[in-house]
Amino acid sequence: MKQEIDNKGILESKDLANYIAYKYKEKMGMDISPLKLQKSLYFCFAYWGGFVRKGKNTPESAEIDLKDFSEYLYDEDIEAWIYGPVVPSVYRNFKIDKMDEEKAKEFEIKLKKKYNGILYTFISGLINDLIDANDFDLVDISHKDNAWKNNYNSEDKKHNKIINKEDIIDEYANK
Repeated sequence: MKQEIDNKGILESKDLANYIAYKYKEKMGMDISPLKLQKSLYFCFAYWGGFVRKGKNTPESAEIDLKDFSEYLYDEDIEAWIYGPVVPSVYRNFKIDKMDEEKAKEFEIKLKKKYNGILYTFISGLINDLIDANDFDLVDISHKDNAWKNNYNSEDKKHNKIINKEDIIDEYANK
């Protein structure tokens, strides 16, 4: 079955956020911080998009054929905030202490089916690494990204400039 290759998100960011919060609580025994959740959402988007684009741009070096995979993990805006990239819709609407374990388990099943399990393997490995990282190390890493630096202005009263998703994916495809 041919996968969609337009740049439509393949997941809902709120569902991914719930899953990340669930995996964090499962591993660490406590709720995830909003900061770690936001950086995890960003890095999942960035690394997935970069992985797929790099595979499309250099198919001879890719272990699997990625031509039918969407580069966009989700559609929601990503903005340049003080502590790095943020998905504002998740920041405003997702309550960490209301994480839904059943929905997270259903989401995991969905992940395992998408792209023959490749998406699940990629995302679960990345989430494990992100869980183990220090929150402010993730902030520091995101602050090195040109996609954030080119859109963040410390003089702005509101730090809510949207980061172009193509810029994020291009940057991570070239890392």
